[in-house]
Amino acid sequence: MKKFIIASHGNLAKELKNSVHMIMGDAYEMEVVCMDSERTMDSIKEEISEKLNVVDDKDSEYIILTDVLGGSIANLCAEFTSSSNVHVITGFNLSLVLEMLSLKDAMTTNDLIDHCVHQAKNGIVYVNELLSKSIPQ
Repeated sequence: MKKFIIASHGNLAKELKNSVHMIMGDAYEMEVVCMDSERTMDSIKEEISEKLNVVDDKDSEYIILTDVLGGSIANLCAEFTSSSNVHVITGFNLSLVLEMLSLKDAMTTNDLIDHCVHQAKNGIVYVNELLSKSIPQ
């Protein structure tokens, strides 16, 4: 079973979850971890550890999506990748999360990650340039 954790600076993860539920409904479960200046790194690490539950649940695959490569929250999450069932992806966006949730049961975890990261990268488009190419001169 694939389980998702969205982790970010500020409330971005919480609001991304709200957006997913608005678009896809509440059928898709995901946990969120929000880092802010009021919390210690140790408390955030403990929260991530509790959500992963890696000791008790070796049959699940955990996919952690974080906001920024090299950011504090991504670095904390990366510490858990020593467990073979924990995967961390940085630079999440809404299309990546929607695609992952939609296809989570259709492919293996590694195939899902490869496919969705590729799709998310292709979804970043400079619309002005795209439109200028499609308008005949």
